[in-house]
Amino acid sequence: MPVLMPAGIGVVLIPIIFFLLRRRFPTAGRQIAFILGVLALAAYAPFAILFWPGIDVVAMASAVLVMTAFILGLISPPRNAAAEKMTFHAGPATIIAFFAVIILLNSIFLTLATNGLSAGAAKQLLPEPQGGPVATSFFPGTVAHDFQEKYAEFRAYDQALQEQTRRGWQVGRGWVEAPVVGEETPFRVEVTDAEGEPIRDAEVVASFLRPASARLDFDQTLTEIGPGVYQAMVEPSRPGRWEVVINITHGEATHKLRGWADVADR
Repeated sequence: MPVLMPAGIGVVLIPIIFFLLRRRFPTAGRQIAFILGVLALAAYAPFAILFWPGIDVVAMASAVLVMTAFILGLISPPRNAAAEKMTFHAGPATIIAFFAVIILLNSIFLTLATNGLSAGAAKQLLPEPQGGPVATSFFPGTVAHDFQEKYAEFRAYDQALQEQTRRGWQVGRGWVEAPVVGEETPFRVEVTDAEGEPIRDAEVVASFLRPASARLDFDQTLTEIGPGVYQAMVEPSRPGRWEVVINITHGEATHKLRGWADVADR
């Protein structure tokens, strides 16, 4: 289901229910709009909790539902108005149009961030790559972490970072070939100690994380194919940028790194 499908359903159902109720209660337009706005949020809340799409999607869908009810209530005459004809003034219309454009642009950006840019649109909007498909991987050697960790967790992270720096392991490589969505591509990691000796018999797991949708995240266990060299065949499901977190465990030592990889479209 598209990420903003609940908002689209609400945009269609709220006006229909509003005008049906307004025929029965012609002077209660604003009250009906307020109740429908509250009910729409109440109906969307369980869906958002069960199929959590991300706070950005929830905020976008909630804004669309509230704005739909707000517009209907804004153009409805008050209860004590002499005429029951709905009106629309230039001031509120300008404000509504402004937010409508903002919501539309954010919806486009959110869709592109979640599903990527199609091959046809990419050819029309983006410049031609120099020398074929572009795919990059780099690993800065820092421990992957969440900036919203609590203080105790941050202290544990800081100690792990210091220990990792003292250990001096070197991790190299990445994609053997340029990764393309839907195709298996070898992903290789070479691990050596501070003296350049290969780290053998380690457990290496690469986590591929999609920044726009956690549902697309997956882990891949790498198999040792040579002294200190670990490899797995990886098939990315979406084009664009992926975050890659590598966890290396050897005995009681744990080494963790974070990098980014760009996956080309077909």
